[in-house]
Amino acid sequence: MNQILNDVLEKIRPDKKEKEKIANISKKLKDKAVRENVEPLIVGSVAKETNLKGADIDLFIKFNKNINLKQEGLEIARKILPDGKELYAQHPYLRGEIEGIGLDVVPCYIINDSSNSISAVDRTPFHTKWVNDNIQGKEDEVRLAKQFLKGAGAYGANAAVGGFSGYLVEILIIKYGNFKNLIEEISQWKPPVIIQKVGGVPEAAMMLQDPVDEKRNVSAGVTLKGIGAAILASKAFLNKPTIEFFFPKNKIRKAKGIVTTVVLPHSGGSDETVLPWLQKQGRKIYNAISDFEPIAWNANLTDKCFLVFETAIVKLPEIVPHKGPAPWDDGALDFLQKYPDASLSGERLEIGKPPRHSNISGIIQELIPDAKVRPGLVDGAQPVQRVPWLD
Repeated sequence: MNQILNDVLEKIRPDKKEKEKIANISKKLKDKAVRENVEPLIVGSVAKETNLKGADIDLFIKFNKNINLKQEGLEIARKILPDGKELYAQHPYLRGEIEGIGLDVVPCYIINDSSNSISAVDRTPFHTKWVNDNIQGKEDEVRLAKQFLKGAGAYGANAAVGGFSGYLVEILIIKYGNFKNLIEEISQWKPPVIIQKVGGVPEAAMMLQDPVDEKRNVSAGVTLKGIGAAILASKAFLNKPTIEFFFPKNKIRKAKGIVTTVVLPHSGGSDETVLPWLQKQGRKIYNAISDFEPIAWNANLTDKCFLVFETAIVKLPEIVPHKGPAPWDDGALDFLQKYPDASLSGERLEIGKPPRHSNISGIIQELIPDAKVRPGLVDGAQPVQRVPWLD
């Protein structure tokens, strides 16, 4: 395993040339910010030296509480990054590129207490400081964990992935000591994963207290799917370590049912906002087409939005079973009056009747009227993938 990990590090650790380029660009950006009379701070993985090759630079520009970040904050950000594209997650910021290095310029507020943030990103400088104070030479262990989770499809805090944020990975490595210890721990997880209870927060698939804010669950965005992907990959890697876990190939998977593609117009927003919306539509459709015995689905974006579904059938028979209430439930007599031929099957009344929609396209278009439903896999849509690292 050690040789595999060393080989991975050679591929993912930034080289001297990239480090120098990042340092030079960071200095130029900070100098620009100072000339605009704002306090600059490089944060994120670059500032902690836990970055993978090709990581973005995150420049925060700090403002007093009386400043409107969307107006004055972005105005200053545009002077630092004139060609930056304005984006929104929970917070307005600019994204751009200099000399092939991606960068975000993010306005934030100056706060003294990390547990009393005003905007969504005000804690980030505290996160950077905490990691730098505690990392103690484990930067490469973090890089290995990030790349491993990336290969498993479980790295990324945005809603589209539902995986582990970079900061969460750093906390976990600091807690468990190194990459091997972490994946051994993950392989034993069973949701909900309560590493550390956090009082007064919503229930979540995973719970761990933010070291700089005891009232915040730093793992709140990790979904059951993200945890599941991490557990599967950890178990399989410990059983048979290969470098393919870190750099999986896109493997062909033969469809296990009848493929239907749903095409929706792209709203024009960023992938960070459009993909979570598209995945929500996918979940809604998947639940609605239960009569068609759904097997799997996925979502992807180009200039259009695509949802691909695999189902056992795409057309229902003329009569389908319709289950009613139990005799002791409210509405039992009403159901029997509406369907006098109903029978008592087991514990519930039941009747056969024509389906509301006999074709899968009908129920999808009732749910989303502007959807275009096409049989098979259309150009631009991606098929459902296999687990990427599985032989």
